[in-house]
Amino acid sequence: MSADVVTTTITEGVGRMRIDRPENMNAFTPRVLEGLHDAIRTFEADDDVRSIMFTAAGDRAFCAGVDLGEEGGLSRSTPEALDTVHRAQRVLKALRRSPLPVVGAINGYAMGAGMDLALGCDIKVVKADATLSQSYVNVGLSPGDGGAYMLPRLVGEEVAKDLIFSGRQISGTEAGELGIASTVVDGGADRTREVAFDRARELANGPSVALGNAKQLINEAHDVNLETGLEHAIEAIGECRETDDHAEAVAAFEEDRDPEFTGE
Repeated sequence: MSADVVTTTITEGVGRMRIDRPENMNAFTPRVLEGLHDAIRTFEADDDVRSIMFTAAGDRAFCAGVDLGEEGGLSRSTPEALDTVHRAQRVLKALRRSPLPVVGAINGYAMGAGMDLALGCDIKVVKADATLSQSYVNVGLSPGDGGAYMLPRLVGEEVAKDLIFSGRQISGTEAGELGIASTVVDGGADRTREVAFDRARELANGPSVALGNAKQLINEAHDVNLETGLEHAIEAIGECRETDDHAEAVAAFEEDRDPEFTGE
């Protein structure tokens, strides 16, 4: 793993991954993207990890997008440019497809592809005065890393077009009002990360199979018809009914106590 640009820790069932380039506003390079992808896969293979928290170092930026000054930037003269886009897409797909719930702590600027990485998180906790933008058009590009797919699902087609066509900046507060983020934090970057970790820890203590199945059902909801969605829901419930967590929930209900889920 590119440990110098992406750092990982595991705390109380939460796998925490952090872009660690604050001096470059956490803009990503191919090495950053490889580090993020490796971190997600490593967390999925670790039985001690039951949720993921995704954030970035410092108090200025979550991710300012592609580091245009590095190899793999998006200039026309850089043959690696499209490879960088593919790598970013791979991270987005890994975030969406992971059976683990992913909480994003958006601690500052999230611009262009940086905003797209934020959109890939299941739950977004955003600093009130953070700045988000689908800034692709400002450099003569269309969204390449998932924004045009993800954003309409959160805010509707017309609002998504407005944000993408204009490239305008919105605050974390407005992101909450639009439904891009579920939690807005009036505080600094550290406080935003604290709130996000608390949410990720709550999810880590939940019934993992049920949460993973629910995530899959929600993610596919815009892409399958009702009949298929209901069929998949039946299959998911059948799987959940065989888990220790479901048995524990039933026992806890009968004994009038809170369940203690193990993720199994």
